[in-house]
Amino acid sequence: MSSKDSYDAELCRAVLAFAREREAEVIDRPEPLIALPGFSCLGRDFDVVGRIRPQAHRLFPRDPDLNSVVFGIFPAYSSEISGTESVDQASERFGRMLKVSDLNRMPSPYVLVSFSNPKSGAGTIGELPVFVSPDYFVHELRDLEGVEAARLELWNHRNEKWRVRWDGDWRVSDGDQEIRMTGDEIVLWAATVISER
Repeated sequence: MSSKDSYDAELCRAVLAFAREREAEVIDRPEPLIALPGFSCLGRDFDVVGRIRPQAHRLFPRDPDLNSVVFGIFPAYSSEISGTESVDQASERFGRMLKVSDLNRMPSPYVLVSFSNPKSGAGTIGELPVFVSPDYFVHELRDLEGVEAARLELWNHRNEKWRVRWDGDWRVSDGDQEIRMTGDEIVLWAATVISER
């Protein structure tokens, strides 16, 4: 565990004690990145402890032998980790998006998208999904309004997959059902599915 310009001894003790109590799970679970639920620390909103395996982080880039045996742990939010991340996805989330050394950070929800907007030319390469910030997702979602040939797929931290399209109004499908929404409703829906615990 590390911190930068935000050290909090109480929080660090709580995270380390929580991880120690679940040591077998921390070490034995094969997923590159996991969230250990049930964590709390007085005065903090973190609700899970995140764990990243050695092959998915670069905590000690100059010492590969040490790096290969160190598991990273950090206070986190349940909206940030799905547990299905590949090694590359876990590495990207941990290294670029979660800012785990900032113990005062706000949540960075798991927003995995694949989209194409023929009108603006924006989109992901092929159908390969990428991680984006919630603000960027909402921006691209709004840009799809009125573009009937556009496509957008969203995966959240609960591994729910949603397909969104415009057909005179918004249509959101989870594979089982399709819901029609207005422009205001789609933005509220997006905020809910991205950040809800």
